[in-house]
Amino acid sequence: MIIQLKASAGKSGLEKVVSHLAKDGVPRQRLDIFSGDTYNLVGIKGDASKLDLGKYQALDYVFTVHRISDPFKELSRQFHPDDTLVELRNGHCVGRDLSIIAGPCAIESREQLFKTAEMVARAGANILRGGAFKPRTIHRSFQGLGEDGLKLLAEVREAVGLPVVSEIMDARDIPLFVDYDIDIWQVGARNCLNYTFLDALSQVPNPKPILLKRGDHVSVSELLGAALRLYEGNQQVILCERGDKTADKVHRNVLNLNNVSYLKHHYHLPVIVDPSHGTGVRELVVDLGMAGLAAGADGLMVEVHYQPEHALCDGAQSLNHEFGSMVPLASTIFQARSGLGAAQAAECSVLAATAR
Repeated sequence: MIIQLKASAGKSGLEKVVSHLAKDGVPRQRLDIFSGDTYNLVGIKGDASKLDLGKYQALDYVFTVHRISDPFKELSRQFHPDDTLVELRNGHCVGRDLSIIAGPCAIESREQLFKTAEMVARAGANILRGGAFKPRTIHRSFQGLGEDGLKLLAEVREAVGLPVVSEIMDARDIPLFVDYDIDIWQVGARNCLNYTFLDALSQVPNPKPILLKRGDHVSVSELLGAALRLYEGNQQVILCERGDKTADKVHRNVLNLNNVSYLKHHYHLPVIVDPSHGTGVRELVVDLGMAGLAAGADGLMVEVHYQPEHALCDGAQSLNHEFGSMVPLASTIFQARSGLGAAQAAECSVLAATAR
């Protein structure tokens, strides 16, 4: 970090900055001080990630403050070039293998969950999703089955042999997720910046992988900050891009694939794409999912329902027979991208979509 003082700060301003840094645990021997005719620069050697940039910027004798190193360096490829791999009970490895997470948005009944699970398992999904607790805009809407939904997830896992992911909405439900041995705990978009909740999840003993969805209009820096809170206690963090609302009424959300490519280039956590929530329109889900894989995603999370026209939640964006054709397309693009450059992978995406 570099602190540039105002021209009027003089020697007294410089000494005040040095004193502030000492109180924050940065001794003078870690400082490089450069003086010119109209400026003083204080360079801080070593780890300055815990220093509050805003505190120093607020000092009236400081002109500007710059961070040199990445504030999320634990997540950065600069310090950890290798991909983080998240291994699951069936041998599947998120970050190495193509991850296809599929299932109903909300668990409605035993019949609905089991029929949908059997369908996606046959088609090639390797992780089953199912919402036991559903946050809805209108509280009178279907809210999920709660603990009964978790119980059904544990049953269907044994029946179809797929690990399961479900959204946890409240720290008070941690014991339930532990009791039913949920394989991946999803932090939904609404809780992305709920720091008290994230801290509680990071402190769970023997933690399970956590799937962190980017919230609506949450910046990449905010997402990484949330991920870092989890990562400090649980390094099995998976990021999920799921789009933003826009002024355009044609789309429920617009999927931000810039984020996918940026995160994969600069950070080592696995990244998956949710084109179901990212578009909100069934006929766009497959196309945007393939684009997400071409952009670098490690997998997809899609909503599938064996009878979407009767779904109690998000039927308009849930796939049915389309899912069966999506999986081989996804595999083709993932394999091409893994073995070729980005341009060739994008070309494969176009060819696969044309073939479809």
